[in-house]
Amino acid sequence: MRKKMWAMLLSLSMVAAMLAGCGGSTSGGDAVATDKTADKSDIAAETEAAADTTGTDDADTGSRDFTYKVAVSNLADSDETCYIACEKFKEVVESDEFVQGVGHAVSVEWVDSDGDITKQTTNVETLVSKGIDALFLIGVDTAGNSSAVQACNKADIPVFMVATESEEGDWKFVGFNEYDCGKVQGEYVVDNAKEGDKICYIEGTPGREAVVQREEGFMDAIEGKKGLEILSVQSGDFKAEDAMQVTEDWIQAYGDEIDWIVSQDNKMGQGVVEVLKAANILDKVRVSSWISVGTWDAEYVESGDIEHCVYVGFDVLGQTMADVCEKYYKGESIDDRTYMELFSVTKDNYTDYFTN
Repeated sequence: MRKKMWAMLLSLSMVAAMLAGCGGSTSGGDAVATDKTADKSDIAAETEAAADTTGTDDADTGSRDFTYKVAVSNLADSDETCYIACEKFKEVVESDEFVQGVGHAVSVEWVDSDGDITKQTTNVETLVSKGIDALFLIGVDTAGNSSAVQACNKADIPVFMVATESEEGDWKFVGFNEYDCGKVQGEYVVDNAKEGDKICYIEGTPGREAVVQREEGFMDAIEGKKGLEILSVQSGDFKAEDAMQVTEDWIQAYGDEIDWIVSQDNKMGQGVVEVLKAANILDKVRVSSWISVGTWDAEYVESGDIEHCVYVGFDVLGQTMADVCEKYYKGESIDDRTYMELFSVTKDNYTDYFTN
């Protein structure tokens, strides 16, 4: 049965799951505060001077000399979620509204790492040599990215790690709060479950910081709900095929006892749904999962196959990156960790976030 269902998921394999690819914060050191990103009085002074000499009319007409340059190093342009974030970031930063907000034009230097840490490190070193004001880095590897971060530190270029972290160097984080992602799912279950409901919880790769935090958020949220029972917690390793195997095992072990299956990401959620469909029990088991993009995985919510999803919008992430970039050029203080907004999506409010 698993081989037949896996064929239905092959077309999904190129889209990265939130944690396995762009969206997942892997284990690493805590963000280190640095004055480089908070104290930009020189940039702010230049901005004011540019505003005085350029005038409102030039800003309104979108005059671009691109004296200022910010870079974004993408994990992989082939990763749909990461691409959306970078695309939105570039669109906003190079817009007339951004020019008016900071007082001068900013160009975005966008480089693709193709999922290769060596290529990403080389790209960043090239960017440093060319001269950039700041770097937004969607990291390929937590340990491997240390070299790129430290190269920027040495050149006094502030680094913003996007949805990923670096083991070493000074950087600030822009992304989503992993604990809150799990909490959003737990709060939905608490609000909608019946007393006595039994839950199977499918997590990602064991040991990853994001996996631990998401589970903690979920378990803390449901702790006060009387009568809920966790039947099993198993790893699906952020893979659809692994989630299918886990779900098959659960059906064999627990059968009709299962009321909910909660998945830590969208790919595993899809695997869960396909097994439940094949077993003809999708109408009996309620599923909470993720939406990362709003394309193929969102269709599961629109159809009602998945009852609830945490929506981590990567266009929202791109906007959040741009908001941080604007603060940087204005010389405003930037928190060590900037979190984007999360949304709780069901079939009832699907059209508030996605359109056909």
